[in-house]
Amino acid sequence: STGSSGINAEYGDSQYISTMKFLLVVALIPLAGALNCEVDKALDGVQEYSYTLDVAPSDLDYWKTYGLSFQVYGNFTADNVNSATVEAGYYTEEGDLVYSVSIDCSAATWTSYITENTGKAVFQSGSVTCTEGTWDLWLKVSQPYRMNWIFNAAALQSGTETVARRSKTRPIKVTTKYGAHKARTFTVSTTSSLDRFSFGKCMTWPGGLTCPDARAWTGARSTSTGSLGLFGAYDTIFGATCVDGTNYYQNVQAQVLPDETRTSGLDMRKFCCCVDMTTGLLYNNDRNYCIVRSSYNGEECSEMCEVTFEADKFAEGTAP
Repeated sequence: STGSSGINAEYGDSQYISTMKFLLVVALIPLAGALNCEVDKALDGVQEYSYTLDVAPSDLDYWKTYGLSFQVYGNFTADNVNSATVEAGYYTEEGDLVYSVSIDCSAATWTSYITENTGKAVFQSGSVTCTEGTWDLWLKVSQPYRMNWIFNAAALQSGTETVARRSKTRPIKVTTKYGAHKARTFTVSTTSSLDRFSFGKCMTWPGGLTCPDARAWTGARSTSTGSLGLFGAYDTIFGATCVDGTNYYQNVQAQVLPDETRTSGLDMRKFCCCVDMTTGLLYNNDRNYCIVRSSYNGEECSEMCEVTFEADKFAEGTAP
């Protein structure tokens, strides 16, 4: 681990490939476990939290690509949902603002900020909906100047552009003075409460979800949804694999995309991980049970994951 404390979503390499590697978590409070994020930390209802990367995001010898993500979970109560605020930002080691967002539930608005040559400035703004219960806020970083905020499966950013190379349509650049490669610290605060923070080449979902529910929740935050599109956190073709017709996870999660342990930024071979079929937790919370899928059929994955296979649960499934 490279920080104070995540399935892994690869949010962008030199070709802006949105990929992911799963975080499978059972309990939100207390936090039970995760797959291969740098951090997945229970915050126990605090109102502010700060995390500083031990390894700078510009160190591609370590990270391999610029793609990283930050996820925060909190809770709005009936007493504060109509007045709550949430503030989050990404800062350089010297404390200069890279990109931040402010959510005002009373006004039902959000505003994002950057640093221009003259100082802090508004980048974009829009409307937002706050509802009682768990909320989640993501910062998805794809490239030094391509990043965006997501709140409760809604994009807190707008605008796309066509990039000449390969004529790709992508979210517009965030025209901040300091790119994400210069960042080092993520901060978040709220007048409600913070329950969990995670970080890495990863995505997370709330604890206690069945496999189909986890897949639906992550799908709502993917690039395929109408509300998010290119601003989604990851490609929806990657997600938890379920035993058909049941609430169980496949014991071998074979659609896990590479994290920083890959051989290089161009190595896009899938990983596979062994998980508990009921909870989706990584076996023994041991990252050695996530390996590169080196063969087409993944025989090495099936062999490694025999320890998590439960024949009775698999037998409950229906043929695809």
